[in-house]
Order: sequence, then structure tokens, then C-alpha cells
Amino acid sequence: MSFKELGVSRPVKENLEDNDITEPTEVQKKAIPKIKEGVDVMVESETGSGKTLAFSIPLIQKIDGDHTQALILSPTRELAKQISAEIDMASHGEIETVTIYGGVDYQPQIQGAKTANIIVGTPGRVLDLFKKGKINADSLEYFVLDEADRMLDMGFQDELEEIISHLPEHKQNLLFGATIPRSLKKMCDRYDIDPETIRIEKSEHTRNLDEKYVNADRNEKLSMLYTFLKEKDRDLSVVFCQTKNTTRWLADKLRKNGINAQELNGDMNQNQREDVLEKFENGEIKVVVATDVAARGIDVDRVTHVFNYDVPDKADTYTHRIGRAGRQGREGEAITLLEKDDHRKFRKIKKKLDIPRINDKPELLDARV
Repeated sequence: MSFKELGVSRPVKENLEDNDITEPTEVQKKAIPKIKEGVDVMVESETGSGKTLAFSIPLIQKIDGDHTQALILSPTRELAKQISAEIDMASHGEIETVTIYGGVDYQPQIQGAKTANIIVGTPGRVLDLFKKGKINADSLEYFVLDEADRMLDMGFQDELEEIISHLPEHKQNLLFGATIPRSLKKMCDRYDIDPETIRIEKSEHTRNLDEKYVNADRNEKLSMLYTFLKEKDRDLSVVFCQTKNTTRWLADKLRKNGINAQELNGDMNQNQREDVLEKFENGEIKVVVATDVAARGIDVDRVTHVFNYDVPDKADTYTHRIGRAGRQGREGEAITLLEKDDHRKFRKIKKKLDIPRINDKPELLDARV
């Protein structure tokens, strides 16, 4: 099925083609027709599968007039900015958007909200502007939660529910996430939202993502990661750690061993994080060492490898992590390094996912500790 067969307008189709987007992904094929029908949807599809355009394209074609018609919420400022950028790309700037997030001056966002067709923002700042009476949602027709599961994981449920209370009852609700948690379904029930569920099977768009794990003694983990980063012709890699301190320590060790690495964590201010992400996207930095919260702003199609230096706590987190690589059908690899004490936690993840073991461990290169 082509974009033309999906009913995508010629101008939008040409804008996509100008950005080398010529064929719809699976989630776009299934979600766009339903959204165009006007029904509520709840879409489960992994990170990197094309969800942003799946809801943005129908909105672009439905927006008419000069008032605020759509509100899109995302868990992080980085992702909110990327959503706005994709809308701007697909509409060629014809749709006016404003991006609302904390840590910056209120006034430009307040001014932007007065004229924007689409408001894209993070829950905290959006709710703040609602409370100040600076967002007029009287004519709102579309409400989108992007990465809804992550917002609930991050503790935004109270903010989301309070924002919903400010919105018109009659609107189209579009809920997207890599998973559909029970808490999201319960929230829908509380607000009489009865969406059609669309699930995109993992194999439909991540068949080129090779997942595996390898056993590693604690004193050899650094050398093993260093070996993996050096042994092949890598493009861009994301290394996941559980704590901010570990990201700093590990990025420093990699740099001392000649790896072009930079940490990304919640202790960094907005400008520092945006600088790292921009350099990563441009290829000036080859390896980002990140916590889960900070990594939600990474939306870079050229990421080829994900390494779990620390094992995630649950399967959903693992799914979000590995979704950073092998995006849009590209080839990718996800490798988890397991210490002896990690096996019990990792078994719970393996119950849901078929992850093979690396039988032949690489010959480790010496890494300076």
C-alpha cells in the first residue's frame, strides 16, 4: 500500500519524498485509515516504527482554520521538539505549531499557543499553561498521547488526567506507545474513551534487529563493551546504564580508550542535552551513554547498535531501549551484557522475548580502567 492509496494528499506526499520517505511503514498503513475515519485509536508499535507520521499525516490533512485544533503530549522536551519538526517537514511549514516544555521562558510559548493550529508539549508545562488560562482548548478536535506508556511510567498520570479535564468531551483521542499497559486502559475507562486497538507485531518492522546477550564477569565488562565498539565498522551506538553516575564513569572510560563517547543524563541542563543530541545526530559523537529517561529524547534513524551495559528492570524498558536501533527497517543489533547477578532479572525479560545467547565470546581487547 502506497501513501497515495492511503489517501495522503499530493503536497504532503511530495514533502515526504523530498525527505526520502517514499513508502509507508506498517503502523502508518494501519493507523492512518482509522484516524481518517474519525475513530479513537490505541496503537501499540515499537519505537522507530513511524508512529509520529502515523498520527501527524492525518492531522495535517484535517487541520482547517487558524485556531488550536490539536494537542499532542510527549514525555520529553526532546521528543516534543522532534514531533514538531516532523509536522513542519510533512506540512512544509503550512501548519503552525508551538512546542511547549519546561526550563525555558514562558512568554514565547504563551504567544505561540494563541495562534498555533497544533500544540505539542510535555505534560508539566502544558498543564501549567492550562492553569494560567493561557491555552484555549474550546475548539480542540484531536488529542494525542505519544509514548503514552512512558508518560505513565514516568509518573505523569495525575498531570495527564488533569489535562484531560480541561479538554472538550467530544474530540478524537489518539493513543500511541510501544506497549499498552493496564494503567492506560484504566485511564481510558475513567474518561469514557473506547479506542480501537491496533497492534503492530514486532516482526513486521524490526526483523532486521538482531538481539542477543553475552555473559560477562564484572571485571571484564568494560573490555567487552570496548571490544564490541571497536571490532566492527560501527555507525552510531547507544549504551544504556541504570544510573547517572555510571553514564559519567563509563563515557569517561570509553573516551580514555579512544572511543568518541558522551554521557546523556538528567543532571545535564537542557542546552547540554540538546548539544549532545545534535552532535550525535550529525555523527560528531559516535557513542551516547545514557540513562533510560535521558535516552527518550534520542530519535536518530542512523543508530545501528544498542548495548545494555546494565540490565533493565523489565521487558517494556528493554523493548524501548532496543527500539533505538534498526529503525524504519534498517539493520541493527542489540547486545545485553550479563553479570552473574543479572540472570534472575533477565530471565523475566527472556520469558516474553526470544533472545539468543552469544556462544562465541570475542577475544577481549585491553581497555584502560
